[in-house]
Amino acid sequence: MRLSSRALAVLASSAALVTPLTIATPADAAARPAKVPKGAISVKVKKIVDGDTIDVVNSRGKTMRVRLLEIDTPERGQCWFDAATARTAALLPVGKIAYVLKDKDPKDGYGRHLFYVWNSGGSFVNRALVRYGYAKAVLYQPNDKYIKVMRADEAKARSARLRIWSGKCDTSTETNPPTNRPSPTQPPSSGTDPRFSTCAEANRNGYGPYYRGRDPEYSWYRDRDGDGIVCER
Repeated sequence: MRLSSRALAVLASSAALVTPLTIATPADAAARPAKVPKGAISVKVKKIVDGDTIDVVNSRGKTMRVRLLEIDTPERGQCWFDAATARTAALLPVGKIAYVLKDKDPKDGYGRHLFYVWNSGGSFVNRALVRYGYAKAVLYQPNDKYIKVMRADEAKARSARLRIWSGKCDTSTETNPPTNRPSPTQPPSSGTDPRFSTCAEANRNGYGPYYRGRDPEYSWYRDRDGDGIVCER
């Protein structure tokens, strides 16, 4: 049966009303941080194993054990193990979205997935752990995408004698991330560390020092001696 031109027009109009109706999912609406590189995939943090090892859940619901590339944090029983584990937990809260990027070799000899990791705010977690003295920069060939910047950040941490480079052993026994309870009157923070009410509290939880002109966290605390450094250890 051949439809009249009037009938065809009515059908076309009906189709136009139906076709555009799509429903956006939360993932579609979520803003991907600009600092996360192209090619990184989103996962959900499931568990913090230690400073350089985490469990994540991918888009298919599969749990993956991840070894953070190009870094090495202290092992259990070693100095700064608790602080490094707490720092990773603070950067990658369980239940939150993270972004992972592979290099040339996707797995290690233990079957762990080898990834560079960014948190939901766009902070490069591997690099942050090295920069602030929680981890050493280690080359796992052939994965060398960021090793130059990692080694440069390690040199800065060594120079500042931060944490594992301080020559001291931390006394912290907490493996949970430190609680950050900022006052309601405090302005929003622009750094990556938790914000504490005093430098003494920050130091007790393994954070500081911060340098003027380099660390955003510097502006959170009072530089009483005007030397450009706060929360000295």
